Amino acid sequence: MPNHAEAMAQTLATRGVRLAFGLPGGEIVAFIDACRRAEIRFLLTGHEGSAAWMAQVVGQMTGVPGLCVATLGPGATNLITGVANAWLDRAPMLAVTAQIPGGVIDTLTHQRLPLDQLFSSVSKGSFSVGGEAVEIVNGAMDLANTPRPGPVHIALASDIAVAEYAGQSGPPARLATQPDSASVVDEIAGRVNACERPLILIGLAATPSATPFVRALIEKLQAPFLVTPKAKGVASDDHPLFAGVASGMAIDKEIIETIRSADLILGVGFDPVECDKTWFANAEVVALDTALMTAGDYRPLEAIGDLDSMLAQLAEAIDNPKPWPAELLEARRAAIQRAPLESHLGLSPLRLIEELRAVFPPDGIATCDVGSHKLVMGQFWRCYEPGTFLMSNGLSGMGFGIPAAIAAQLVKPEKPVLAVVGDGGMLMMVHDLALIRELALPVIIVVFCDRSLSLIRVSAERRGFTPYGVDFNPPDFARIAQAFGIASQRATSIRAVRACVETALAKRIPFLLEVPIDYREYYELV
Repeated sequence: MPNHAEAMAQTLATRGVRLAFGLPGGEIVAFIDACRRAEIRFLLTGHEGSAAWMAQVVGQMTGVPGLCVATLGPGATNLITGVANAWLDRAPMLAVTAQIPGGVIDTLTHQRLPLDQLFSSVSKGSFSVGGEAVEIVNGAMDLANTPRPGPVHIALASDIAVAEYAGQSGPPARLATQPDSASVVDEIAGRVNACERPLILIGLAATPSATPFVRALIEKLQAPFLVTPKAKGVASDDHPLFAGVASGMAIDKEIIETIRSADLILGVGFDPVECDKTWFANAEVVALDTALMTAGDYRPLEAIGDLDSMLAQLAEAIDNPKPWPAELLEARRAAIQRAPLESHLGLSPLRLIEELRAVFPPDGIATCDVGSHKLVMGQFWRCYEPGTFLMSNGLSGMGFGIPAAIAAQLVKPEKPVLAVVGDGGMLMMVHDLALIRELALPVIIVVFCDRSLSLIRVSAERRGFTPYGVDFNPPDFARIAQAFGIASQRATSIRAVRACVETALAKRIPFLLEVPIDYREYYELV
């Protein structure tokens, strides 16, 4: 008979889990070894936070909950930020941690923490394995994928892990069927047909599978659309009806003005978790979604069900196109255009982003860390296909960019992958270079160096505070990368940037590019 760790690992493998990320500890080694024997590849990360972010992105990209693993105590607590990130980014994940053996947990206080309480506040559920290992794993996998997707935590005590599992390896539980939404979709269609200036707002629940249905709706309605950062590419940014990225990104006042120009917002998988303001609570919103988003003052008319089917039904029920007046649409599209800053103090962040986009393949995957550059990337990095832009935008956890790039490269080894990070975020995640080098992942990292936590600097100054505790002296990241065995260069011109990226793409090698930038442009954009 298998033990509990073996039963869990085999169930995960049967459910499609192929990778596990984490750090070992004495109390979790039985589970890690069981994963090895179940042909789930365990990848050692430099920090448990990176493991959780990698698991999140694997889950987000594949639809199979990503797996991260940690020991008890500090290993478990180090996972928390990454688990919280998956919770607010709505990504399916399974976090497995060790726990103190049940026979001594009341007496042994060393490393004893109430892990169920810690994880239940930032996950869809926290469960402890008793005698039902397979049932718990199957239930956790189903829960993680139920709309909205999110993380689930399982605690595995070290004595239970090696105890014989006497249960049955039955099939997974059946998921609940979707509610009948046809009548509400018809009501939404009536609202759309009655309005004059609808605006489509595409959000994170519009997954790549919904792309053809979203695009068909846009063509039928002929109304402008906004995307949220996590939905970039579901409708192409080069479409003549594209009106920008909402919300909380660069030039956000212009986006809010576009929203106010509409007399009806048609949400498609829109989740307010991506908004840093509450404009949506004061707007007329109807929504197609996979889960209820009603909360607080936000009271949209919502149709809940299978998004693809509802989009098709709505497109069929629209009587006539609803184009905006040409001059209004032209004005709102013109409002999101910006010219890069001319500077001799460093490269313009906007110019750098535009040049990286020009040289990077259209179907390549870009990941973005958190900071001022995130707001500019979110608004101005153009996406043409779904699943090609990854950003932390619910929790907005600094440090996300490089682990996300590693995970994306593992999931899509044939695709070029680019990580855009700030010098503050790079300093947090230097340890991830070890895994990139070990696996020879051809990830290109571009570090925007402004020697400051510039987003906080800008915010502080706008509120009348003297910038304090935001500036620092970053190390030579190019030389650090070389110490890890990764090719690198410091580039101070656009020509040098393009040459380095083109070389890295052609050779398919890991590469770190350090670029000094002039953060003064952020004062105009963020």
